[in-house]
Amino acid sequence: MQEASIQTQTPTGPIQQPAVVIPKPALKKHKGKYLLCGIFGTVVGAILLVVILFAAGVFSFGGEAIKGSGGKTIEGPGFSTPEDAAKAYLTGLRDQDVDAMLATFAVESYVDNFDFEASVDRMKSYNSNYYDIHLPNTNDYTRQLNIATRRDQIADRISSQYMLFNMPEEINDYDTVELEDTKAIQDFVEKFEKNTQNYVFDDLVITGTMPPEDLSDEFLVEKNQKYIAEQAKIFGVNADDVANIAITFKADGKKYVFCPQAVRYDNKWYLQTSMGDLASLLGLDYAAGGIAPL
Repeated sequence: MQEASIQTQTPTGPIQQPAVVIPKPALKKHKGKYLLCGIFGTVVGAILLVVILFAAGVFSFGGEAIKGSGGKTIEGPGFSTPEDAAKAYLTGLRDQDVDAMLATFAVESYVDNFDFEASVDRMKSYNSNYYDIHLPNTNDYTRQLNIATRRDQIADRISSQYMLFNMPEEINDYDTVELEDTKAIQDFVEKFEKNTQNYVFDDLVITGTMPPEDLSDEFLVEKNQKYIAEQAKIFGVNADDVANIAITFKADGKKYVFCPQAVRYDNKWYLQTSMGDLASLLGLDYAAGGIAPL
């Protein structure tokens, strides 16, 4: 094991009169000038607005950025190993840095490589609730929607993970919390807010790695490895481009293991999900995001 610190008409009438030339008021003489200036100002303003929005990443001419991405991809540059991707996630977890955690995941690369037909073929049906990617990438708009959906799914998992480990009582085993009166509501909100002040992972330190087979005897069995290979096809990669990792760490005086699944695109590793195949074999809670106490 290796120990590491995480740090947008002129009217006409019956009387004929001599023609009288009436001089136009001075203001009307310059009407075209003012109109031209107005149009020019509007055009310049529109151009400046486009430049500002483009720089802010609200939209891009190339279609690579999506609203809110700051003109950059959501995913980061990738990592040399699957373990590095997992450790970077834990670093972001410790630092409470959502952007850093999101950057460890394959987002744009995942969407661009995702085999929509293979995913439908595997299920022999379609239900958007069961799919990572809801739409085929037939145009830039559906691609943007898929990227946004992918990001939201990851962020939702991070939020669920936060709640599970920091305020399990408020989750109430995923049942509705019944609040009978104003006092009960006030107490609930007060306690909820108080629990957000404490963070169980703020002293997180990575302690090492573990082979997945050391945690589950089922991991290396043929049936499970075939399952991973089928997943890889949907991700648009080969079976050896998918890796399940087990990273051990300490936090809040307890020992934990993080079991995500990584995927390799263009020789760079990213997290595919925080709740990998290994985590499923271990029966971890979906909301745990691949983290379990040891």
